[in-house]
Amino acid sequence: MLTIRKVVLYKHGVGYFERQGTVSGDAALDLHFRASEMNDVLKTVTTLDLTSGHIASISYESTTPLAKQLEDIAIRLPDQNAVSGLLGEIKGARLAVEVAGERVEGIASGIETVRKEVESGIVETKRLALLVDGFALRTFDLGEVARVEFLDEGLRKDLEHLLQVLIDAKRKDLKRLTVFAQGAGEREILASYIVETPVWKTSYRLLLGGEKPVIQGWALVDNTQDEDWVDVELSLVAGLPISFVHDLYSPRYKRRPVVEVSEEEAYAPPMLEDAVWDAALDEREMGTGMAVADAVPEPMRRARGRLAEKSMMLEQRAEARDRSVRVQTRTVEIGDLFEYAIENPVTVKRNQSALVPILQGPFDGERVCVYNREVREKNPLSAILFHNTTGLTLEGGPLTVLEGDAYVGESMLETLKPDEKRLVPYSVELSCVVTVDHRSRRQDVRAARIVDGVLTLRRYRVEQTIYVVANRGDEALDLFLEHGFRRGWDLVDTPEPVETTENFYRFRLAAEPGKATRFVVSEKGDEAETFALLDADRDAIALWLTKGWIDRAAGDVLDRVLALRTQAADLDRRLAEHGRRIQAIVEDQGRQRENLKALGTSQQEQGLREKYVAALSDGEEDLSTLRDEVARWTAQRREVEKELRQRVAGLAFETTLGG
Repeated sequence: MLTIRKVVLYKHGVGYFERQGTVSGDAALDLHFRASEMNDVLKTVTTLDLTSGHIASISYESTTPLAKQLEDIAIRLPDQNAVSGLLGEIKGARLAVEVAGERVEGIASGIETVRKEVESGIVETKRLALLVDGFALRTFDLGEVARVEFLDEGLRKDLEHLLQVLIDAKRKDLKRLTVFAQGAGEREILASYIVETPVWKTSYRLLLGGEKPVIQGWALVDNTQDEDWVDVELSLVAGLPISFVHDLYSPRYKRRPVVEVSEEEAYAPPMLEDAVWDAALDEREMGTGMAVADAVPEPMRRARGRLAEKSMMLEQRAEARDRSVRVQTRTVEIGDLFEYAIENPVTVKRNQSALVPILQGPFDGERVCVYNREVREKNPLSAILFHNTTGLTLEGGPLTVLEGDAYVGESMLETLKPDEKRLVPYSVELSCVVTVDHRSRRQDVRAARIVDGVLTLRRYRVEQTIYVVANRGDEALDLFLEHGFRRGWDLVDTPEPVETTENFYRFRLAAEPGKATRFVVSEKGDEAETFALLDADRDAIALWLTKGWIDRAAGDVLDRVLALRTQAADLDRRLAEHGRRIQAIVEDQGRQRENLKALGTSQQEQGLREKYVAALSDGEEDLSTLRDEVARWTAQRREVEKELRQRVAGLAFETTLGG
């Protein structure tokens, strides 16, 4: 039997298990896994004979359902009358029965039910019929048969297989994997594999009140296996190695094309010419390149290298691996892993969990306060400036802070590398109140630029945030003040922060007891204001010249642009007026034409007709004149627009005004 000797639990939800045991001679070792674990097991299982033998093969239970497996077995075992039912199923099998000390061999012919009358009534007995010596048929009362021996080797194997299938079906969805080891004498066998396991967790206790703060770390591990972990070597590994699930357990079939046999009439075999062949074969065909590998590679996942004192064991296993499976493997270090190796053996009963100590010792830490307006507006938080001098990487987890025999708060500790520092807040400092005042002012324009018809003015905006820290306690507070910053803004007239996080400046100041401490953060940021030159009026141009945002040459261009805009506006006005007049004439001509259609041939109507025709003729002359003027003004408007855009587009100017 291979018992669990070593367990390595990983943070990404898998566990590495090593089993070891002693065998003698050829042996078949059974391991049982849940069906859901088989893909991981088949992907990672590694078996080693640590002494002089080797691993012949590993077999595992099929995924075929029970009903389907039973279809392939001709024998059936009824739930009742198991003996008579089984013997009735094996007609024609060679048997040996032992009755009243007599051994009789024969061929099973069936089960006969005999009814006979006794004093208490009619009873039924089952009798086994055997064909003995090929010509005599004898029957035996099954109640008197002491032993039935199956002489047919194939039948014995079928019956054993049937019983194994039935017992496997009772094992709560467990699947059997069998390791076949071959060799002589007693030998040590090792098997390792990876299966899915619950993620191990960490929790910490931080003890205040002594000369130095003390941290105590515990790992929470869960044994969800169907087997106890008794005195196992436990290791806990954090990091993010690559891991995935791949279906190796389910049978995989390849669809093949169906080829029909071409039927032709028989014909005499052809006579082929003799060929002359060189007896020496090409080395490329029959040399070492054609050798068939005589072993199946089995993958083993390795974490980081083990400690130096275990190097001899690794060499022994490496030698055993080479001898057992005869393959070459290549290991690759992936990720930034770190490991907690538990020195003492650990026992965790199945379907139970355990707290395992992983750390206890002093570290460098200071009591401080942290104020962040986005976390809590009125009060700072009590915190520990945690300097990880434990020499270990501390995996993230909840942290409970105790002082003396009192509970004072909790926090979440993120993963902390050796010698790394971090602020760990754990409670609210109610004796300290912080108020915040926000002020803003704009500085004068410091730069002006004209590009693509747009005047851009750049200036600074200075924003001040005034923090007033009122310490109402009896002791001075070492306060870290976190101030959110905006990218592109710079600090001005402000002390340098002790550090900068992704989103905050972090300043450090002392808050004296019974006093209010004032701290000002000033930031200067760039601000832009834009004006479209085509929209500028005379007052705006005059202001820009007075302020020095444009020079005299640019002002002259803008004066010309303003004149062109006035000319364009006058042309637009005249075009609009002519458009209205043309529309009125067209509408009047429409009415006159309708009137003409309604007139008859009388003398009076003839006079009206001549009047309407004359009016239409005058209207056409006016339309012609107006349309000629519209065409001329439209052309002038296009020229003005063209010059306007050329002058604006060609204007470029840039100046710096200081500030």
